[in-house]
Amino acid sequence: MKPKIILMSHGKMAYETLQSAKMIAGDLAAAEVVSMEEHDGLDGTQQKLKAILDKTEEEQVLILADLKGGTPCNAAMMEMGTRENIRVISGLNLALVIEAALSPIEDIDELVAYLLPIGKDAVAAIELLELDDDEYEE
Repeated sequence: MKPKIILMSHGKMAYETLQSAKMIAGDLAAAEVVSMEEHDGLDGTQQKLKAILDKTEEEQVLILADLKGGTPCNAAMMEMGTRENIRVISGLNLALVIEAALSPIEDIDELVAYLLPIGKDAVAAIELLELDDDEYEE
C-alpha cells in the first residue's frame, strides 16, 4: 500500500499546492492537509496533525512540510519521534507533491530517497538559450 501523504504549511500554502497538484495529476484521495493558522501555534498545529494521524495508525505516512525548522515541520518531527510509520520531508513544492502522488513506490524509505532529488531539482534558475544567427533563418 502506498504511503498516505500529508502536506503541512504556514497558512494556505499546503491546501493550494494540493489543489494545483489535483489540477495536473487528478484527484489525490490519499492526500490531506494541515494548514497552520496564526493562532494555532505548535500545540494547535500538532492537534490538527494528530487528528489525521489517529485515523491512519497502521499506514505509512509521508509528511511534506513547507519550511525546515518552521512550526509545521517541527510538529511533524515531534510526531515522527513517537510513530515509526512517519517520514518528513521539508521544502514543500508542487513537483514534489505530484511525484509523491503519482509514484508507484510503496516503501516509504524508498519513496523518500526517490523524492529528495526531485524536490531539489524543481528549484532552478531559468535562463533563456541564446540562438546562433544561422538558427534564426528558416
